[in-house]
Formats: sequence, C-alpha cells, structure tokens
Amino acid sequence: MPRRREPRPAPALELKTTRLAGIQVILNSAEHAALNTHLTTLFAATPDFFGGEAAVFECGRLPADAASPDWTWLAQELKNRGLNPFAVQNASPELAAAAAQAGLLVLNDVAPTPAAAPVDAPSAPQPEATPEPAAVSATAPTRIIDKPLRSGQRVYAAGGDIVVLAAVNPGAEVIADGSIHVYAPLKGRALAGARGDTSARIFTTHLEAELVSIAGVYRTFESAPDAAVACKPAQIRLADASQIVIEPL
Repeated sequence: MPRRREPRPAPALELKTTRLAGIQVILNSAEHAALNTHLTTLFAATPDFFGGEAAVFECGRLPADAASPDWTWLAQELKNRGLNPFAVQNASPELAAAAAQAGLLVLNDVAPTPAAAPVDAPSAPQPEATPEPAAVSATAPTRIIDKPLRSGQRVYAAGGDIVVLAAVNPGAEVIADGSIHVYAPLKGRALAGARGDTSARIFTTHLEAELVSIAGVYRTFESAPDAAVACKPAQIRLADASQIVIEPL
C-alpha cells in the first residue's frame, strides 16, 4: 500500500505581484510655503476624509530645475491627514535622490494623470498607484453588484464597467476602469476611468455622493450637490479632459 504523502507546509513568506490602489499626489510646486498653504486649504473641510490610503507623489509637472521639496515634512503632513505616501514617480534624478534619502521609493516613470480641477470643494488626485497604466479593454466583462455596500467596503471592476443594483452607502467605494452605473442611491465614492479612460462616466438614479472621479479628476461635496441633481438621477463626465460636469439624466 503506497505511503500517504504529508502536505507540505506553507512557506513563511511568498512574493506575488499586485496592483496597489491609492492616491496620486500631483505636485505643481515644490515651494514649502505654497505646499503648506494649499494643504491647509485642501483638507480644511474634510480633514479625515482619507482613511490611511497609500499615496504616490507625481513629479512630472515640476520644472526640470525645481528644488527638491522637503520630502520628510511633506510625507508627514499627508500622514497627519490620513494618507500614507510611500513613493515618487516621474521625478528628476535630483528629486528622486532626495526622495530616496527621505525613505521614499522611486517608481518607474509613468504618464502623468490630469490634475484635479478645483470645484466648490476640496479636490484630490487619482487613487491608483501603478507603474504602467493599461488601456481599458472593450471586451472585459461587466461586474455586477446586487447587494448594498457598507462603509469601508471597496469594489473594483478591472478593465471594464461596474453595475451596482443596491445602495452605495457613505464610506463605501466603487472603482472601475470603465464606467460606473448605480441604480440606487450613490452616497459613497465613485471613481470611474481609474486607469485613465477620460471617456468613462458615472450614472446614478440618486446622487448623494461624497466624492466622484473620472480619470483622476475629482470632485468632493461639502454639502449636497446642486439642486438640479441632488438626490436625483444624474450622470458625471469630463469636459475637455479636465473639468467634472454633473448633469441631470
């Protein structure tokens, strides 16, 4: 009778590739005073909005001869506001060296994401930190969610659209590389075109969102949206690839 093989124990450590979702912090200035002023303004209304999400500094818009920001101070300021910066990307050799000395990783260059257009509430850059953005696949299956999403839950449709047939409650997050369709109250966050698709849209039958984003352009809401769309069917799209537009359906 053959001897029974004992199962091999799992290794103490394994390495696997993964894709980190996070916030892209786009730097348009390296000046300490300007950064400090904008951080204070940006987070004034929503100091606890981000719950420890990972963040990457995007340096592609800084002038080639820009002096290095105080990376240690800047990273700590964002940590105090609920973000966890861990890397820089599209940095010049000088900026990258200074960032590495401050303990930040230096990622391979990637195409910059459009900056958030300031509307009537604080805005933030794109929550997707990946080395190489991929094109949205037209053949990717649509992901369907038929149960309510509670606070803290996050669902992601890689390469395609997502359809939600129940409420997206405050604190919940829906992310799609394509478009987002919510046939119920949208009270949490919705981030469409997460890999840079500027043609993506967000549709909902009841708009009460905390935050919406198309291809990295954000809008948050200190109060209810405009009366024409608040608690009503609406669509969210980009105009000129840089401005969030919210329209009645």
